[in-house]
Amino acid sequence: MDYAHTVNRSRQGEMNIMSGVRLAQLSLGKCCNVVFRIWRRDKRVFVVLAVLVTYLLYYLYGTLTMPVRFLFVNENINRQCIIPDLDPFDKSIMQYVWSPDPIHCDPAPDLVYVDESGFVTYNQSAYKFYGHSSYKCSYTPLLRPKNDDYSVQFGEEKVSDIPFQVPHDFYRLRCYTSSGNKLVYDTLQESVYVSNEVKDTKADENGKNSKYSVFMFGIDSTSRLSAIRKLPKTYKYLIEILGAYVFKGYMKVGDNTFPNIVPVLTGKRPGTVDLPNPGGGPFDLQPFPFIWYNFSREHYATFYAEDYPIIATFNTEASGFKSPPTDHYMRPWMLGLRKIGFASEVLKSVLLPLEYKNVNMGKSSSLCYGNKPIFTHLINYYKRFVTQYKEKLKFSFSWLVQICHEFINYLELGDNDFFEFFKFLKENGHLENAFLIFFSDHGSRIDDIRNTFVGRIEERMPLLSIVPPETFAAKHPEAIKNLRDNTDRLTSNFDLHELLNDIVNADFEASVEFKSNTKRGISLFRPIPDTRSCADASIPEHFCACYGSESIAVTNPVVAKATEYAVLYLNNLLKKYKHICAELSLYKIHEARLVSLGLSAKGEEENRWTIYKFFSKPEAEKHKRFLVIFETLPGNAMFEATVDYHVETGMKITDDISRTNKYGNTSSCVPEKPLRRYCYCKFMLKQ
Repeated sequence: MDYAHTVNRSRQGEMNIMSGVRLAQLSLGKCCNVVFRIWRRDKRVFVVLAVLVTYLLYYLYGTLTMPVRFLFVNENINRQCIIPDLDPFDKSIMQYVWSPDPIHCDPAPDLVYVDESGFVTYNQSAYKFYGHSSYKCSYTPLLRPKNDDYSVQFGEEKVSDIPFQVPHDFYRLRCYTSSGNKLVYDTLQESVYVSNEVKDTKADENGKNSKYSVFMFGIDSTSRLSAIRKLPKTYKYLIEILGAYVFKGYMKVGDNTFPNIVPVLTGKRPGTVDLPNPGGGPFDLQPFPFIWYNFSREHYATFYAEDYPIIATFNTEASGFKSPPTDHYMRPWMLGLRKIGFASEVLKSVLLPLEYKNVNMGKSSSLCYGNKPIFTHLINYYKRFVTQYKEKLKFSFSWLVQICHEFINYLELGDNDFFEFFKFLKENGHLENAFLIFFSDHGSRIDDIRNTFVGRIEERMPLLSIVPPETFAAKHPEAIKNLRDNTDRLTSNFDLHELLNDIVNADFEASVEFKSNTKRGISLFRPIPDTRSCADASIPEHFCACYGSESIAVTNPVVAKATEYAVLYLNNLLKKYKHICAELSLYKIHEARLVSLGLSAKGEEENRWTIYKFFSKPEAEKHKRFLVIFETLPGNAMFEATVDYHVETGMKITDDISRTNKYGNTSSCVPEKPLRRYCYCKFMLKQ
């Protein structure tokens, strides 16, 4: 091919490219003209179209890039459970952990607020911000007109002189300039209205002496390990100040929220013969036996609040509740936000994933309503409930979804607020006669973290921590002992339900052993066998995270290597006493067992198209644990050690090495008692 021809082809290519560019410019120009004409004609239509297009693009992106969810089955379901002991900061996990930007809400202060007595009062410190010193304020009650979980409407607006009390939990507060011409403040208020008739009811002193309130505070998709990573302030306060019992062997019994929350609240498995789903209808048409009804029958005040109505626990599987399930029920307030500004609430759900990537499209976070995060509104509603009913027995259940369901790193944004809430309960005396239960349904299910080895274990092991009342231990020491012991046993949602049953029935006969073969759960106040398996606890094999052990040949090269490591570990412990203790050497390996998780991949949970399907695979099990029983010389000492072997980081000893035979005076030369299990004094060699 000659040079001229090449140049001509090159020029022709350039002309084609330029033509393509001009065509693209024309097309883009036409699109811009169309968009501009829509904008000029009707700005509202433009906003709606923009929201729809953005949502469609986000939906397609999310669908096509969803991680593959592998189906794992545990082979150890019928074996005695060995509870996993995992590092919350394992390297494979930390690659997915980072800190998002803080939440920034509207800086405008509240012009009015609801005080502890339930009265709407001026916030005089806000006068300067709004530029006036006198206002006219009104309230408009938010009503639930159709006896369903989807319809709300505003009643008649009523102007009142401040301070005033509103006989509703939810209402729209609006304040105008004194002339009434200019609206300066508009908010949907959450409150807790208690009638004088209820307030005048004297507390049942007998009941208060034998019964306890229950405060359940739940967070979606939060494992115990995730709470350690992401809620350090709250977790430390729970452990060190409140004395919480944290259950290291708590495992889920279902996949998502609904099949895990229902067993906690009913003791039954939904979608089965003993508890059929309502088939799209409300849950109170053929009533589910929710535990809050039991508490209500015992004259407890009851409360249920959830913060994300789009995927609310009881509104995705069916149509929620015809009547409010509890005395105070927050769903109408959440629906009221959409009633006030539907487009803005829909837009928030579109912008939130972008915000998670630190792409902020506005001055205020999508997690906010007004000057506070939405979950803080829920916490404030909770605070009002416990305050208004301070002298009455209470059962409360709240569930936070928005900051943690899909965005695992957002969880840390609630740490300070959760800490302050628990501190409020403590310092205001609300925990003197109440159980605080801080818990979750499962770990992260829909993130890349789930396909790591550690991630697929912690996804099956949600957070469960229980703070007993301050007066409980002295009255029921056996129940407290069992509660403590059970933190290291295999437990499930069904056991938590039985604990709630014991509380409502004031049944704390903790010495009674569990003997029934028909009940699924064992109350956490009662002794749970350390021989329990997932099958015993009604945990399906798909959700079982127990390790099991099986015999392995003592001639296995890795067993020999692990045992030699254990002997080396013993000699290092004795290093500073090597002048009086003989160096130990391996004489014989008597027994070895392989401790493994036994989770094996069996295809995918959901057969859906995603680009990750072509190159994603579950991380292989990198941990192997060997239990070895061996004998050393001199002295023929018998030891039992658990050696953790990691293919990347090598070996380490788990817990202490146990001495399994008597040593008498053979180690009397060592001043430190713990080391007498290991030392063989050199003077014994001369005898």
